Amino acid sequence: MNMKAEINPYSIFKSYNMPSQETVNDKKKSHLRQIVPYVGSAVGVGAAILANKKMPKTKYKTINDVTEMLLMAGGANIGGVLAGSVGADKNSQKKKWKEAGFQVMNISIPMLMVSAALEICKNIKFLNNVPTKIIASIAGMTSGAMLATKITNATRKEGEPYRKYTIKDSIANFDDIVATIKIGFERILEYIPVDKILPFIYIYSGGRAGNKE
Repeated sequence: MNMKAEINPYSIFKSYNMPSQETVNDKKKSHLRQIVPYVGSAVGVGAAILANKKMPKTKYKTINDVTEMLLMAGGANIGGVLAGSVGADKNSQKKKWKEAGFQVMNISIPMLMVSAALEICKNIKFLNNVPTKIIASIAGMTSGAMLATKITNATRKEGEPYRKYTIKDSIANFDDIVATIKIGFERILEYIPVDKILPFIYIYSGGRAGNKE
């Protein structure tokens, strides 16, 4: 006698295993570890802003603006790495500091080149116009970012991968656009206060360095 095998109508559905409480806790800890460097970076930016307010100012606005931005960049990355290094091994800490070095260079070198280019434009009559300033700013940002990447690759140790400039890296260069506006197109700030976004750009930069593994 042939007997038909019984078919379980629910067998077509894959079984779903509820994640254990231990797995959920591990994920929460992982997310917390990723947030901590950004908190440290924010503290570093805040300390830099306070320090900048107490520093004596020069009569040159460009120098004052660049100093303020460099202080925030440095404070953000130091804060981010210190916070992200808690509980990390020495190898991971070294990678974080190296990433911080790149982030600071990626911010400072293009900014300094943009600032220098705009100052040249301001002091040479036939260059002191909007189209030339825009071209000079783009050239400064691009060449500065490339230089920062080349320096990082030139100082890498054997076995370390080459650094590639990514879209995420370009976010940090938004401060160069702000520097361009502050130095060469100040009237824009009267209508669009883009400089208020700067602290958040630096916090992002420092957080990335602190999360480097």
